[in-house]
Amino acid sequence: MTILIDILAFLAVFMFIVVVHEFGHFVFARVFGVKVHEFAIGFGPQIYRKPGKKTDFRINAFPLGGYVRLKGEDPTEEESPDSLYGVSAWKRFIILLAGPVFSILAGYLLFVLIIGAWGYKPIIIDKVIPNSPAEQAGLKSGDLIIKLNGKYVFDTVDMTDTIKKGETITLEILRDGKSEEIAIFPRLTDQQFEFVISDVKGEISGKILSINNMDLFSYMTNWKNEVVTVKSESGEMSGVLSSVSNAPERYTIGIYYGQFSNVFAKDSEAFSKGDKLLQINDFEINSSNDLFDAVTSLTLKSDEVYVSTDGERIDKIIRPSSNDVKVVYESKGERKEITVAKDKLIQTLSIPGVLEPQSVTLRPKGFQVVSLAFARSNRLSVYIWKSLPGIFVGRNLDEVAGPVGMVQIIGQAAQIGLETILTIVAMITINLGIFNLFPLPALDGGRIIFALIEMITRRKINRNVENWIHAIGFFLLIGLVIFITFIDVGRLFM
Repeated sequence: MTILIDILAFLAVFMFIVVVHEFGHFVFARVFGVKVHEFAIGFGPQIYRKPGKKTDFRINAFPLGGYVRLKGEDPTEEESPDSLYGVSAWKRFIILLAGPVFSILAGYLLFVLIIGAWGYKPIIIDKVIPNSPAEQAGLKSGDLIIKLNGKYVFDTVDMTDTIKKGETITLEILRDGKSEEIAIFPRLTDQQFEFVISDVKGEISGKILSINNMDLFSYMTNWKNEVVTVKSESGEMSGVLSSVSNAPERYTIGIYYGQFSNVFAKDSEAFSKGDKLLQINDFEINSSNDLFDAVTSLTLKSDEVYVSTDGERIDKIIRPSSNDVKVVYESKGERKEITVAKDKLIQTLSIPGVLEPQSVTLRPKGFQVVSLAFARSNRLSVYIWKSLPGIFVGRNLDEVAGPVGMVQIIGQAAQIGLETILTIVAMITINLGIFNLFPLPALDGGRIIFALIEMITRRKINRNVENWIHAIGFFLLIGLVIFITFIDVGRLFM
């Protein structure tokens, strides 16, 4: 049933996105007198058709897209004043451009609707590291970050990228309803490591002196899935090194971003909406960071240990939870304690939207709604424009989703609520619009390039040559979609 709901939600969202895009082409084709044979939702055999005076409307069997069929697109049709290639190049340019523009504008308007109806949740500081630049500047847990260097900031990625430059930043924060500006100079941190050792024996603490008789940095440069002996200032630990991740030296200000609160946003098997998590085994839950540590403990195998370091010094060691987990929580003002099976608790905490966001909701008024919506949309558009080209050379693939991935994303959004669904729709439709502007054959952007060439040279381009180029581009795009689909399927089994 969940899979069916995910698929239906995906189809509804996808059809809306496609119809908006194609409607742009349709409107300006009609404005410039180009005949539109059909406005179709879906592909394949028709299951419904409504003839119109100028355009037939049809619904096809496979709801995975849509199209408008303009007179003259078929190379066998003769050019005439009411065909796509019979009108002047500048009109064809606008008709082709209208689809992506409508997609992008729809995303901007959706963000206006979202922020107007639900407000927005700014970045919130979950935890301030002692003796860090953030603490020295006066930042506190719970501070809301409204602007970064005078501009609205919505995404922790944007903020982290700015901090990494190592230059002084100015934050406009909101604390107890009052706004203030704080200047912070980032500090260069040591390289940090996170690793998991299985079949563990022994204890370590303090500074790591060596791993297999090599210093930490040298060994981690070419680490192997092998038996290791970790020597520290206090004790040794041996076992099989099964995974390693690292963060290079970088500028930071010493904060953790808030994500999820410890309050349940919906009923689950063991908890009710509004219940507040206080403790999971020995982990007191006061922040997102505490919750992540507890979940790490839950997901470790019985013979594994998680270790994180700040430079060579051990920052954190997390050991696995037993199968029976002690959970302390508050329900309707009453403190309660229960024992939950580990797998059941992991399943509960994995439900999309099960916990309330840690950040509070701000509700702008008047024109500020529009300015915030446009600021958020602009940031998203710039990010997409910079990131998408990387997929054609194998970069940013972890940030791209195909049809299978979109089913998952939209299905999870449907479980959280309407605001999340609309946010996903806005992001995807802006993404679609910008992607279609890329100057690639078969995309609107590729056809726009041919129209521009014709406008500049004032010479007709050979239709057969253009059609062959677009046909080749189409098959290359299909290949890209299949490749990304394989990546999506692979993620399902990770």
